[in-house]
Amino acid sequence: MKDSDVWVIELDVPAKHALLLQAWLLGEDGLGVIRCMDADKKKQQLWTTVCQKEEVRAWLQSLPKHFEITGEWLWSEI
Repeated sequence: MKDSDVWVIELDVPAKHALLLQAWLLGEDGLGVIRCMDADKKKQQLWTTVCQKEEVRAWLQSLPKHFEITGEWLWSEI
């Protein structure tokens, strides 16, 4: 595993807070990107690098809203 490999953190994000989470992430230049996997089921993925995964976890904990982490893994092409 390289520091630059992609780390995926899956989150439960209520639809009414999805845009808010994206806006907060925009303020964190280069921390990661958000992918909406299923808005109806509140499933979103935050993609970052392996070397930033601890920073992303700490950032998520610092937010005024809580977003449950439902899974994490190293991304790989199938």
